[in-house]
Amino acid sequence: MSFDAMRLWGVAASAMLVAGALVFSFTAPAPAAFAEAPIAHIAQAAPAAEPAAFLVRFQGRGPIAAAQREAQRGRTIAAQRVIEAQLARQTGFAGLCFDRFTVGAAEVVLRTCESVAASDRAGVQQSWVARLQAMRAIAYVDPNAVASQGRTG
Repeated sequence: MSFDAMRLWGVAASAMLVAGALVFSFTAPAPAAFAEAPIAHIAQAAPAAEPAAFLVRFQGRGPIAAAQREAQRGRTIAAQRVIEAQLARQTGFAGLCFDRFTVGAAEVVLRTCESVAASDRAGVQQSWVARLQAMRAIAYVDPNAVASQGRTG
């Protein structure tokens, strides 16, 4: 079978499936539970306390920068172990824990090991950003809007 014929059959089959789905969606009755359910409004309270997180890009020849480069090459588990060990060893990072790598390990997400009350969050973030920016091994640091849920130090 030629490539053009296969492509034509694929287009035709896809069109028939889409048409069938549309017909089904217009003819199927709505489930009773959804049709009669009242619209509920959920009030979201500000989180009481959660870790403050930071996007950090390391530079240079230090062990954390080398581990970040290893993570960029796909060796994330070994890189995570190195970073966790260095965070525990280096006093400048006391109070910070490894959270995760961003996509492609472009940055390392570090978080406070302890939860921070919402009322203290801005001050803690400002303090850590200033401390981290003063380190020569850090190319940049930004507060992360959302810390990982469910991970504890």
